[in-house]
Amino acid sequence: MANPFLSFKGRLLTVTLCITLVPMAAIATIYCFQARDALKHQILEQLKAVAESKRLHVRSFMEAKRGRTADFSSDGFIRNKLERVVHGGGLKEDAGIDLNEYLFRKKLPLDQHLLTIAIADRQGNIVSSTNEKLIGKDVSSHDIFVQGISRGYGEAYIAPRYFPYFGATCILSSAPIISPQDAKTLGVIITAYNLAFLNEITLNRVGMGESGEIYLVNKGRIMVTDSRFIIGASFNQVVDTEPVRRIVEGDKEMVGIYPDYRGVLVIGASLNVPEYGWILLAEIDEREAFKPVKTLSIAALIFGGVGVALAAGIGILFAVSTSMIIKELTDAVERLAGGELDYRIKTIRKDEIGSLMRGFNAMADKLSLEITEHKQAEASLRKSKEQAQTILDNTTAVIYLKDTEGRYQLINHQFERLFHVTKEEVLGKTDYDIFPKAFADAFRMNDRKVLDTKNSLVIEEIAPQDDGMHTYISLKFPMYDSIDGLYGVCGISTDITDHTRKIEKESHTPTRRQADK
Repeated sequence: MANPFLSFKGRLLTVTLCITLVPMAAIATIYCFQARDALKHQILEQLKAVAESKRLHVRSFMEAKRGRTADFSSDGFIRNKLERVVHGGGLKEDAGIDLNEYLFRKKLPLDQHLLTIAIADRQGNIVSSTNEKLIGKDVSSHDIFVQGISRGYGEAYIAPRYFPYFGATCILSSAPIISPQDAKTLGVIITAYNLAFLNEITLNRVGMGESGEIYLVNKGRIMVTDSRFIIGASFNQVVDTEPVRRIVEGDKEMVGIYPDYRGVLVIGASLNVPEYGWILLAEIDEREAFKPVKTLSIAALIFGGVGVALAAGIGILFAVSTSMIIKELTDAVERLAGGELDYRIKTIRKDEIGSLMRGFNAMADKLSLEITEHKQAEASLRKSKEQAQTILDNTTAVIYLKDTEGRYQLINHQFERLFHVTKEEVLGKTDYDIFPKAFADAFRMNDRKVLDTKNSLVIEEIAPQDDGMHTYISLKFPMYDSIDGLYGVCGISTDITDHTRKIEKESHTPTRRQADK
């Protein structure tokens, strides 16, 4: 029987098969690389976004802990009791007991992450604490005391530190306790938080698959938070990987593919958190990340073995359709980046790419909603500001707001009209930039009374105007917000000059009976 491959038909078929196989293999290879690159880019961008979100979350948590310490330091009960303890006397011991009980019952339950609260006097001796073992300890040489006592009123210091009295690393925060009577520092309040609260941030792995994880590493290259794969890794596991080395040695953040602390290839993104000496990493196993591409490659090889013609047709169709999907995804990303927030991809696929499309649509929906809400919030805030300013500008009283340093933050139209100034000339300036020194001294003294006592004040004030000196009844009161506490003084001044002059004139004008005499 003749060999069919020796015939012209056989040779033509062989050549046809070879010609078909070459472009099919090339198309399949190119397609796999393109899909891999596109997917890698998409995953890296997603990991960067996740890492940035977690970094913001970490900073927000730390700022909340810092703010709580600052709030504690301004507590009137704590300041009064500490002043008794510091100044001594027969009530010193009772004041210490009251302070311990107050911290334990009123302050410690406010935050589930609080390990202990301690108060040290000016010499660094702990005089009160929710942990009785700390009372009497000398912390004057500790950074947390030195940093805390050097802060101003309403300021707090926070940092991860090893605390020998606990034998562990925790989040320590400190703030000065300042006497309201003489503004002298009485001591320092120190709060210790369990580092485990950071796990509440990093262990939330929504959208990270079966191998994705987020964790923190300190500059000593030790893992700070829990690992997904190693039990007890916190403060035991060394993470000497490329992204960690880059930040430690050159402060350079990184995204890419590299071996992680287990020696497994991962796709990851690293971000620096320099204020706390931490490095945040978001990673997912390369094997899981590229699983969709690998599945498609195997399918292409199987179809190629079934038959050249069928494989070629399916391969070309598959490559073209997938290229269209990738292009559609790319176009969608570009259109979304260009501002078309209402653009969505039609999703009819049920595979991983379909999940990616639905994920894109979900991301677009969320982004559109957030931008809409942000614009609405901005419009509402702008309207509120405009309404408030309109009300202020249409009153006959002089209204103004100053910060704690006496710098003007707000004035109304009546202030501009009476003193021949504009908002641009006044905002950020003090009374010394606007009024003669004698008047500025008086205004500043009254403002300080309000700030020191934290109480409203009604007082007569005199200000120069075009027709001479005018007398005002001024209501001044302290201004607070939920973040910074006391931040300024607001004043409402009403001109009573005409009324005063009328009274003075009547007191000097004789009555008719007096005139007859």
